[in-house]
Amino acid sequence: MKKNVSESSVEILAKVGDRLITSKDFLQRAEYTIRPDYCKGDLYQHKKIILNNLIAEKLLALEVESSGVKTINDGAASFIKGRKEQSMRQLLYFKEGYSKANLNKDEINHFFNMAGRTYQISHFSFPGGAFLDSMKSALSSGVSFEDIYKANFNDSIPSREVKWEEPNHDLISDALFKNSVAKGDIVGPFQMEDGSFIILKINGWTDRKLLTQQSIRDRTEKVISTLKERKGIELYKSFISKVMKGKNLSFNKDVLLPYSESISSRYFRSREQKENAISSAIFNSDELLTVDDIKPLDSKFSNLTLFKLDNREWKISDFENALLSHPLVFRKKKMNADEFTSQFQLAIVDFIQDLFLTEKAYEMSLDKTFEVEQSASIWRDSFLAFQSSLAFIENAEVKDRHIFMKPIVDKLQEKYSDEIYINTDLFEKIKISKVDMFVTQNNVPYPVVVPNFPSYTDDRYLNYGSKLN
Repeated sequence: MKKNVSESSVEILAKVGDRLITSKDFLQRAEYTIRPDYCKGDLYQHKKIILNNLIAEKLLALEVESSGVKTINDGAASFIKGRKEQSMRQLLYFKEGYSKANLNKDEINHFFNMAGRTYQISHFSFPGGAFLDSMKSALSSGVSFEDIYKANFNDSIPSREVKWEEPNHDLISDALFKNSVAKGDIVGPFQMEDGSFIILKINGWTDRKLLTQQSIRDRTEKVISTLKERKGIELYKSFISKVMKGKNLSFNKDVLLPYSESISSRYFRSREQKENAISSAIFNSDELLTVDDIKPLDSKFSNLTLFKLDNREWKISDFENALLSHPLVFRKKKMNADEFTSQFQLAIVDFIQDLFLTEKAYEMSLDKTFEVEQSASIWRDSFLAFQSSLAFIENAEVKDRHIFMKPIVDKLQEKYSDEIYINTDLFEKIKISKVDMFVTQNNVPYPVVVPNFPSYTDDRYLNYGSKLN
């Protein structure tokens, strides 16, 4: 895969044949996964071991490709395609949302002050209808917030702290941090997406003052980043509305209900297994519903129409094939069995929205951008290298895999030395953390940010290749 590096502003740390390793790749692979003990620290020798492993991964991928052995099966190809298209949608959000968000000085100053505030509130939720009417009547009659709660609930009134940087509901965030409020104010009631209402009382607040110039700079950067992200999300929602305008979706209830019931028990049964496996997952996580989970109990399901999208009938077989590169994501991560069908239906709606956003991203040629191609390359090479290691050791998951693989990697370093270039000046500037992290994203088909650390060698010497200027 050839990349036009001159057209990108990325920092290239190393070239391995036609593969690239950027400084961003290095940091994410080092800090977004759990590193093995032999390079877990932040010492200079650990940096060299990390780079050697990233280069080893590329070398193993190149070697297995040159052998002509087919290692990318249909399942792996679908996974890599799904990963690439997820990167495309994330870049689409950046272009149509985040990058178009403009801020002015007044709002930055306002939310700079609000970013140090922590509210103490009491709150409770309740249904609409007659309850809402009686609530409003009681408040207008001067009945206290506490007495209203006591008259309707037996337990203690819920309380919590609310901070600006937390992902609060827009209505609550605007009420507390955008508008002027006083201690004792009743805020709401607000209607939520599920039809319920929430009301809250302000019991007080504290403001955290900053004493150093560095803390002021840090908060300013955080405020600007958070505001741009929140505005970007709103802009992107408008963009999505335009993309989805005129699209028609209708479910076949006669098929949806028995189909969802047939897979509900297996979903909840596999849930615990997925939660236990999350730390070692590459292809899956606990918030996904994959094609393996929803194989029909009876093969006759496959030819039944699950829904109609813009006059095209989607049979269950069509739906399941599409899931190979886009596992379903549930809006509600924890649910009861009686909620499954409705949440399953919402997940399908989100899945269809992603189909159209992906189509739009292809129209904009986002699949040809450096960011997207590099992301797909990382996942592909990770898979290829893992498959390549299976040719040398029986169990590539063995604890001491790096010991078994080191002699093979040494030979590959020598074989491909003329095709390896390292930006040693850039490498010297990179600093790494020794804190273990396993980073995931929310509400995406593939939540794990980067592949597991490529443990193929504990070599701490960069005695091969040439300098990349």
